[in-house]
Amino acid sequence: MHSRQAIREAVYQKLSAHPDLATLFYARTKSISEEDLPAGDVVTGSETVESASDQWQELRTVQLHVLLYAQNTASVADTLDTLAEVVEQLLSDDQTLGGLCTTFQYAGCDPDYESAATYDMAILTMNYTCRYVWQRAFDLGELSSISVGIDMASPRNDPQIPAHPDGQIDAEIEITLPQGE
Repeated sequence: MHSRQAIREAVYQKLSAHPDLATLFYARTKSISEEDLPAGDVVTGSETVESASDQWQELRTVQLHVLLYAQNTASVADTLDTLAEVVEQLLSDDQTLGGLCTTFQYAGCDPDYESAATYDMAILTMNYTCRYVWQRAFDLGELSSISVGIDMASPRNDPQIPAHPDGQIDAEIEITLPQGE
């Protein structure tokens, strides 16, 4: 599963349990009907990338949006703010989304009351910034684990006799190489 998908899923799971967000969509692309209101939608937006190391690691920043939809009534702004408070409270308790990202923080909101004239609903887009480390996945197969045995000249003698390996394994280690994500 791609990291963006895991991030969307984690946010969706946190929000979907709340009764005020009973109608919550996961990256919905179809229009929302009046029967679904109030509603929410969890989507990811743009992503930027910067190199984090010479080991094929990247520090990525993805924008996550929680879109809140409410019926265009005299109190539409209050309805959207009530829903926004629920979202803010639910998403503020875990700044790493269970370790999926290094930081997850609220970055502001964009209300859209003008769409209410056309669609009879208003939209509040809550913006979050999520930074995570991405690493290329490697399939090393049988090479994913390496066994190393060290045969040293005996350190107990002065001068060391024999002065070359004596055939006795003095140290062993099993190394499992990281596979990435």
